[in-house]
Amino acid sequence: MFKPKELILRPNPTPLADFNLTQSTTRIIACPNPPPEAVQAGHAIAIPGESFHIQTLLKQIPFQPDLVSLSARVMTFLPRGLHQLNCPTVMKLGDTFHPSDGGLSRMVSYCKRLNCDYHWTYQSPQHLHFFAESGLKNVFWLPGSIVIEPHIPKPAEQKYPVIFRGSESELHQYRTHILSLLKSSGIEVDICQKDYISSLEDYAKARIVVNSSLNGDLNRRVFEVLMAGGFLLSDRIAPESGLYKLFEEGTHFECYGDETELLEKIQFYLTHPQQAAKIAAAGHQHFLKYYSQPRMQQQLYRSIFNRIEAPRHDRRPQTTKNLPTRLKVYEFIQELHRIYPKLKILCSEIDPAIQSDLSDLPRAQITTACPPPLNLREGLGAAPDSNTAQILIFDSSTRALKQHIQASLNTLDDRGFLILLRPSIFTILRLNQWLSEHHCIPVQLSVQLFNQKYNLALEQHGFVYQKIIPKAHSAPLQDRENLTITQIDTRKMIRDRLKAISVIRCILYCIRILRSWLR
Repeated sequence: MFKPKELILRPNPTPLADFNLTQSTTRIIACPNPPPEAVQAGHAIAIPGESFHIQTLLKQIPFQPDLVSLSARVMTFLPRGLHQLNCPTVMKLGDTFHPSDGGLSRMVSYCKRLNCDYHWTYQSPQHLHFFAESGLKNVFWLPGSIVIEPHIPKPAEQKYPVIFRGSESELHQYRTHILSLLKSSGIEVDICQKDYISSLEDYAKARIVVNSSLNGDLNRRVFEVLMAGGFLLSDRIAPESGLYKLFEEGTHFECYGDETELLEKIQFYLTHPQQAAKIAAAGHQHFLKYYSQPRMQQQLYRSIFNRIEAPRHDRRPQTTKNLPTRLKVYEFIQELHRIYPKLKILCSEIDPAIQSDLSDLPRAQITTACPPPLNLREGLGAAPDSNTAQILIFDSSTRALKQHIQASLNTLDDRGFLILLRPSIFTILRLNQWLSEHHCIPVQLSVQLFNQKYNLALEQHGFVYQKIIPKAHSAPLQDRENLTITQIDTRKMIRDRLKAISVIRCILYCIRILRSWLR
């Protein structure tokens, strides 16, 4: 069994509860303002700031570490000298499912800057290919049980029919939608947020525990419910999440794919409690046998010290082609996926890797075919039918681009989005007036989370248009679910595009524009 000496770097103060002061000092946490009790016991040291040299910390600890660990959560946290260490440096990848923790592309850039020896995640295996394609070393996934505190409640009488334990913050749009549906459908559901141990106790006392991921992620609640011996009913996320490599639907837990299936399965298992109990027991035993926290911790150490390559469960082809553009497109679509219950996306001759990237969004339906036009529907938030789309994606290099767009616009919902990738200045000038006549205007999107604004910008990789029906064309753009949409003009688009190209190319662009005007 591995018992390495570990130095853990944290950018934020660590509470005293995170330290086990009764154990020997083989794990030291370096953080700002550590608890004095932990410092006195030799379990913590203070760091001087967000940027410091690692050698200043090594002089303060009583051993040479076998590994140095840190997390990609605070992007301004920049320890220097990591490459000079004589031990592995290990980066834990944080939440990449929304912009408020840095976002996916920013986290990739941060990891490339620090360039650790190992990179692992417990939550977002479907995003690991982006990190690997960016050239980062030893990228792997471990199930989320590695980060939960082991605790198995004692057997108790089931006193709750249906429960949910957790946050309903502004971040969890789909979860709020699902829980509101349960309450409006007359389901007796107990919803509240409790501390960790109390939640585990309640999982064992409930006949059904409902789970809803934040944005198609394999969250900790899956492991917590199974560890506690509860019956888990979770949203059906994509295979790339790794969930179905660990547990079998219908044997160890149950899933719902939409609101109808959720209500049907709740009614079924409330009237068939023995079947629910059988699944809960099987899931609990499977968890303890294969995914207990000590077992996963040892697997982490084996991956590092024995250099055992973790199996690759995501079989999508990996490529570095157009990676910056793919990252920006994925982040943009992923954030809309977080906000809206369902998305239907039509793609026209775009890079196949972009469609492959988007395939891990469980509530997004992606197709390359342009369906026949249908009458416009009201509202982007409504569930899409088989003949309309909420998002159209075009590559500006597509031949007969204008004709492709024209053939698809009738399928785009009112207030739906048209994304144009990598447009030239000439493409912008040619299309903007024509798109305006077809009620599509260029826009900038931003989202408000926890009193902070985050721009959803494709930057130099593309522009976004929104379709507004004629009767609403003169009205100001409306906000929805903390999403703000602001119209931008052609001049700003050209300025932004010029920033992304070299001086020589700018001159050539200007010459070509002048020639076109003089003809």
